[in-house]
Amino acid sequence: MQDNWSDGLRTGSDALEQVVHLSHRIGADPRLVQPGGGNTSVKILVPNKDGANEARLLVKGSGTDLRTIDRSGFTALSLAELSELREQETMSDEEMMAFMAHCMVDPSAPAPSVETPLHSILPYTVIAHTHDVATMSLTNLDDALAERLVRELFEEEIVYAPYVRPGFPLARVVSRIAGDIPASAIGMALAHHGLVVWGEDAAETYQRLRTTLARIDAYLATCRRGKRVLGAVAKPELSVEQRHARAIGLLPVIRGALGSDPRVILHFDASDEIRSRLTNRFRAASERGMTTPEHILRAGRLPVWLDLDLDAAGEHIIRGAREQLAAAHEQYLAYHKRQARAYLAPLSDWAKVVLVPGLGMVTAFKDKKNAQTANLCYRAGMESIENAEAVGGFRFLSEEQVFEFEHWPLERRKVDAAIQRELAQQLLPRHVVVIIGGASGIGLAAAHRFAQEGANVVVADLDEAAAQRVAEDVAREHPGTVTAAAVDVREESSIADLMDRTVLEYGGIDSLFYTAGRAPRFAPVLDVERTDLIQQLEVHYLGAVMAVRAAARVMVRQGMGGSIVASVSKAAIAPARDAVAYGASKAALMQALRVAAVELGQHGIRVNAINADQIDTPMFRRFVAERARGSGVTVEEQLERYRTRNAMGVSLIPAQAVADMAVLLASRKFAFTTGDILTIDGGLPDAFPR
Repeated sequence: MQDNWSDGLRTGSDALEQVVHLSHRIGADPRLVQPGGGNTSVKILVPNKDGANEARLLVKGSGTDLRTIDRSGFTALSLAELSELREQETMSDEEMMAFMAHCMVDPSAPAPSVETPLHSILPYTVIAHTHDVATMSLTNLDDALAERLVRELFEEEIVYAPYVRPGFPLARVVSRIAGDIPASAIGMALAHHGLVVWGEDAAETYQRLRTTLARIDAYLATCRRGKRVLGAVAKPELSVEQRHARAIGLLPVIRGALGSDPRVILHFDASDEIRSRLTNRFRAASERGMTTPEHILRAGRLPVWLDLDLDAAGEHIIRGAREQLAAAHEQYLAYHKRQARAYLAPLSDWAKVVLVPGLGMVTAFKDKKNAQTANLCYRAGMESIENAEAVGGFRFLSEEQVFEFEHWPLERRKVDAAIQRELAQQLLPRHVVVIIGGASGIGLAAAHRFAQEGANVVVADLDEAAAQRVAEDVAREHPGTVTAAAVDVREESSIADLMDRTVLEYGGIDSLFYTAGRAPRFAPVLDVERTDLIQQLEVHYLGAVMAVRAAARVMVRQGMGGSIVASVSKAAIAPARDAVAYGASKAALMQALRVAAVELGQHGIRVNAINADQIDTPMFRRFVAERARGSGVTVEEQLERYRTRNAMGVSLIPAQAVADMAVLLASRKFAFTTGDILTIDGGLPDAFPR
């Protein structure tokens, strides 16, 4: 841990600003805390309305991140009122949260951390609580050994506290021993739960944290010297290209096995650091548990191991993965049955880490950000487990204690409530959607609309710079849910690369919306050229069918169904002069979609078309201008002709209307609709599909 205390610290900072700075220093190092984890606090005196000083605790608010927390992320509570905790022998979670809410100075501030009682009971000015690799390595051992090592390394500088569940139970234990903490103590090692250090100010707390961790790290280095703790990697080394190819085949299988309602988003890590630890010895140790209770919430109870023959044929690998994932789920259900009371249902998010020797680590969560957090948590856990094995053998909590924490209502309610909100308020929560032709017009509107409904969106277009601008625009409203990609639908390899990239980024594909288009050269049958036909077929038919094929292959491997929607336009149904190239390509696409609907229905994949006309897009406006020139009228006059030909008398239709329909067709609202064509054109009798 480098000494970077002064980096960015403003001269004259007050106590809270210094604790914010301390929080950032801690939060920036994933070996100290992982995103969302850890706590900091400061006790200050504030004049009250009577002019007397009032003692307050400023503690990290629940749900805030030490990497980015600012002053508003800390919750102020009355220390005088919190002192009543010392007199409490028992307190339920509901009572504790209600009590802390009563102690809050500003009811609109974030809810205080569940560790607030611990911070209030310890009589020190600044407190930092980390889930650091070093302390987890030292305390995830046999309890007697861990306590002895802490005592030998630190004498009375670091106090050892046995494990109890975080929250009020931990605060109660600390309250009982607080009076016996030596005056020389600078911190407390919590069994299986990290390190608490304190000081008179943030700078002293930071330096004490550095000193403590340096001493543990030096001891761990001594224990590891000359040892190959985890043994050799059993699987043969694959090239980067081979690993990606295996991952592209496996990730949709894993995603489908980990849940369809709600879905998960995956993060794949094939780094050397991860692969080198996937040995038989590490597997045996990892099956004893995680390294801190918080990691149970973020990385699951246990990792799922897939022992696959990566040199075998793809279908053999996929079949083996499905069988082993099913077996892992059965093992989870057996564990749940052993521990659960009758009213507790098995968890939908039963696994968050999947380890594949020779390939890497897959983490699963509700979104990409949390899947990456699970990765960081388990990375820290892997290092801690390896260190603990070198010291004396990794040990974690009992199965009963793990189950208690895994179902801790205070934390579990947050997860379950978030899932219910997603399912109730959004049409496509946690879905992965690929939009081809997403940089303008209908595709642009659809990118915003899909993200609004909870989807992770890949905006793909021939114009990569324009796709990137759309993605950045969407991300301003829906951060972390959109990426941009280049695709040339005239090249089969480009389409394959797009789908592969999507799978590697998110783990699979739930929906494809194909709205790529190419403006035609209007020409009568007598003058049409072969290049006119080929140019239209390449984009509207050949490219679309190849995209449908590539997306559907991923969906089939997932086993969760899916939705494919394409824009075919009224030209697929109603003939128009000089449009043999454009109209025929759209009609061919519509027929291909109908065939796909017949073939893919057995996999739960729905295939539908949108017949849209007079949509206000750059391409349609070019159509209008060219038609106007050919007819010798103004653009305004041509638009009036369009308005008068439809039953509703509408002129330009906003692209948002098509985007709304694409979202609905991809959602459960149209769960039983396939092979259909839905019209958005104001009512053109010539184009009625019935």
